[in-house]
Amino acid sequence: DQFERRLMDTVQEIDSYISQTARKDDVLKALSNKVDRSELDERIENLKTFNRRILDNLEKEISIKADKSALDKKIGYDAMDESLAIQEQSLQRVVSMMDGIHKEMEQKYKNLDEEIQERADRMETMRRIEQCLTETEELKRDMRKKADIKEVNLLIDSKADVDEVNRALLDVNGQLSLKASMADISSTLHEQVMLNSALITELCLGRWIWKSLKTKNGGLIPWNIQTANSDPTNLIWEKDKSFIICNAPGLYEIQLGIFSRKKPTVKVQVNGEPILTISPQSSIQQHGGGRLHSSGRFTNSNITGLTHIDFLALPSRARIAIAYQGDEDAEAFLGLRKL
Repeated sequence: DQFERRLMDTVQEIDSYISQTARKDDVLKALSNKVDRSELDERIENLKTFNRRILDNLEKEISIKADKSALDKKIGYDAMDESLAIQEQSLQRVVSMMDGIHKEMEQKYKNLDEEIQERADRMETMRRIEQCLTETEELKRDMRKKADIKEVNLLIDSKADVDEVNRALLDVNGQLSLKASMADISSTLHEQVMLNSALITELCLGRWIWKSLKTKNGGLIPWNIQTANSDPTNLIWEKDKSFIICNAPGLYEIQLGIFSRKKPTVKVQVNGEPILTISPQSSIQQHGGGRLHSSGRFTNSNITGLTHIDFLALPSRARIAIAYQGDEDAEAFLGLRKL
């Protein structure tokens, strides 16, 4: 665009110059009025020379313009190449910078991971250290409860040595040699078992008392108090019941005593059936029949009464009852012993 503007300016200058010079027709017209031919030819020749100069100048100017345009194009291409080279270099620098930033970020991430792992390892180490400290404190507490070396040494010193232990063993052996043998012990134990069995048999007894002064239906005596019972599983008593149950069958000794002012009559019943009738005429003689005056401390009954001892062969679960007939103001006892 600049080259075209400069070319148009040059053409306009040439037109202006030509317009200021004499045209050929004007010259011929002017010369026609002249008489001197040689002068006319000379002016024409000068005009041609001038025109050739103008044309030469114009061609030079055009060639200069063309060379300048080519130079401008060349300069434009070179500038473009240089700009592209600069841009490429800038792009390479940017890429290199990005690579550097990427590598730097990777290194930072790596360092961060290492730092995190290191902190995690440090925390794990601290946890283990705290655990070790806790276990150490527990161990210290346990050790405080234990005896120290001085106490252990004192205990060891207070213990018997080998010679003392040997002497003690000899003494024990000597004492054991004086003891009974196992056969003697077994024989003694067997004899003791037999004796205990006999004693248990003799000791299977019970005793009950009537103190309520009242009888039940049929004159049956209720046994209010149990004073002795060596075998409650065999001699079964219930408070105020009119019978005693003998659970085991066998031979029993019965002891009976009635204390009253009048002479009573007593019947011994087994399972509701009378088996013995006891009266003063069939029993031993009573002497005096006196009465103990009340002192307010013991009893108002007689000193002596109707007593009887007999032996019964009882079946299993025999019910022993006593039917009384006599003075209401009376007391009694009943004793049973298994033989």
